[in-house]
Amino acid sequence: MRIEIEKTFTVQGKGKVNFSTEYGKATAYWNGELPEEGKSYIVEIEIEEVCFLGKNLEIHEEHKFSIEMDNETIYLIGYLESSEEDGYAVLRLGDSIVPLEVKNSITPGSFVKIVSNKITLYDMKY
Repeated sequence: MRIEIEKTFTVQGKGKVNFSTEYGKATAYWNGELPEEGKSYIVEIEIEEVCFLGKNLEIHEEHKFSIEMDNETIYLIGYLESSEEDGYAVLRLGDSIVPLEVKNSITPGSFVKIVSNKITLYDMKY
C-alpha cells in the first residue's frame, strides 16, 4: 500500500508514524529505521492482534475501503477476500492486501471492519 509519512516519533523506544493513504489516516508502529517525513513509501500492513468475529472483526454494510483512527483505536474497512481453515485470511484494501489471523470461521466475500489497537508498517523498499 502506498502511504505518505506525515510525522515520525518514538514511544518507549519504538518508532511510530502518522501516515495518510487514499483511504484515510492513522498512526502505526514502523518496523526498522524511521522513514523521512513528507515522503511516500510502499508498505505492508501487519495487524498485531488475532481477529475474532463479534469482537474485533465485524461484517460492514458500507462497501468502501477505509482507514480511520479514533484515539488509539484503528479501524480498517476492506473486502475479505479469503479465509482458510487454519485461520489465515486476506483483507483487500484497494490494490493492496493485508494478511490476518482469524480464530473463528467467517465466510469470505463481504466487506468487514477490523478494530485494532496496534498495526505495524513494513517498508517494502520499492
